[in-house]
Amino acid sequence: MIIVNTDTIAGKEIIQTLGMARGSTIQAKHIGKDIMAGLRTP
Repeated sequence: MIIVNTDTIAGKEIIQTLGMARGSTIQAKHIGKDIMAGLRTP
């Protein structure tokens, strides 16, 4: 199995598509403060 984020693979034939991969990212200015704030909130 080859996992890619493009429409084609050079020299390969695509036989099956399983679906779209999705994800999310979190950007923080100061990760230590953000972690402590997250732990303090109920």
